[in-house]
Amino acid sequence: MRTNLLSLCLSAAMPMGLCATPISAAQQPIAVAAVTSAPAPSAAANDTAFTSTSFSGDMQHITVGRSISLRTAHRLAKVYVTNPAVLYAYTANPNEVLLTSKQPGISSVALWDEAGGSQTYLFSSDIDTETLRKSIQGAMPTEDIHVQSEEGRVVLSGSVTTAAVYDAAYKMAGLYSKDVSNTLVVNSSAIKQVKLKVRIIEVDRSKLDQFAFNFFNAGGNILGQTTTTQFPSTLNASTSGSSSSSSGGGVNSTAGNKSVSVTNPLNFLLYSSQLNVGATLQDLASRQLLQILAEPTITTLSGEKANFLAGGEFPFPVVQGGAGGLTSITIQFRPYGVKLEFLPLVNPDGTIQLKVAPEVSALDYTNAVQISGYTIPAISTRRAETQVILRSGQSFAISGLLDKRTTDQLGKTPGIASVPVLGALFKSKDIKRSTTEILVLVTPEIVDPMSAAPTWVEPTSPVPTLDEKEFDQAMPKIKPKN
Repeated sequence: MRTNLLSLCLSAAMPMGLCATPISAAQQPIAVAAVTSAPAPSAAANDTAFTSTSFSGDMQHITVGRSISLRTAHRLAKVYVTNPAVLYAYTANPNEVLLTSKQPGISSVALWDEAGGSQTYLFSSDIDTETLRKSIQGAMPTEDIHVQSEEGRVVLSGSVTTAAVYDAAYKMAGLYSKDVSNTLVVNSSAIKQVKLKVRIIEVDRSKLDQFAFNFFNAGGNILGQTTTTQFPSTLNASTSGSSSSSSGGGVNSTAGNKSVSVTNPLNFLLYSSQLNVGATLQDLASRQLLQILAEPTITTLSGEKANFLAGGEFPFPVVQGGAGGLTSITIQFRPYGVKLEFLPLVNPDGTIQLKVAPEVSALDYTNAVQISGYTIPAISTRRAETQVILRSGQSFAISGLLDKRTTDQLGKTPGIASVPVLGALFKSKDIKRSTTEILVLVTPEIVDPMSAAPTWVEPTSPVPTLDEKEFDQAMPKIKPKN
């Protein structure tokens, strides 16, 4: 007796009698590609090339890069694959067709035999999630990450400790599939916040080279001592032979003090109770030796980027060509000023891995250019980018961002300065050279989330009201005048 059903069996991995139930008997010739018969490979090659594939429900699953075989009781007449980009069909012999998964997706396979029977199967080509799971587990052994594959899509589920792990798992899954559904949840109890205190200072090194300052050390050998309200009083140790005091913005030294010329401007900006080194920034600012450009304090989550900009945007024209040789001018804006970008990451041991990029830029009209009657200034920029590992509360400094300028000033007496020969006696030329340096002091701190706001409780006692009768009775009686 002839049957219309074809048997579906796995080669090499399962017994020949184990077959799956067909999906339907309908033919689906949608965007199909016919596969003609070809010489069958050897049996030994079949045994090594095929891998066991499990079937679940009506959808039959096959892993990308692996193959299964379909065998029929009668000789094959035609084979159609609806999505040849997903499955590749090869007729191993007149009664067998080999299907190889090329990429994730879904495809139907329709078979016809010479006896008139036909059958259609639905296949899901899945990602090799087991290999991906082992890769993620090897890279992140302490994280609770689950990997699944659904219709060619990689699905990540579970919980992770940090946002960095969240991003790393997503990138690893992207190597296996372009379609990744990331449902991982970052454990809120493990989220850390980092507060960054930054001080960006511009120091006039030309003036600083001419400035001598008495610094202090609370140890046995003291070169100079200062009294200031900026630092703890424990540093005001007295010693014979040298003492000084700071008052009114100046420094008054007694005989016996040794004035040391400061060659490193960083000595003015650092203070540590262990090093016992400090100075008064207010005094330096009043002498116009330094200028504090910005003191931002920014808090962000571990693994999240934060930025700061104190400045503005200046317009500049952009000439664009048009049809017929005509040109048009559009206005664009570019930012300038004090800019800061940083990316903190709290490590499991409590240290902070910090990537910081400070930038100071200003408009430079000395190097401006003229375009179509517009004066476009240049931008003088000093930028640094570094990555360090610190503990909470530790500081580090970035220095050496120099800016050297030369300015010519011409003074003359109007009128007589234009007289040939004699006019040169009434002119003066002054050349000024200045050198400024940008110093950046950075201090990261790990901060805990703020506690929840207290819950408002409605009062239980009744709201007092005014009794008009009692109020009127308590009022003093006013006798009318006769």
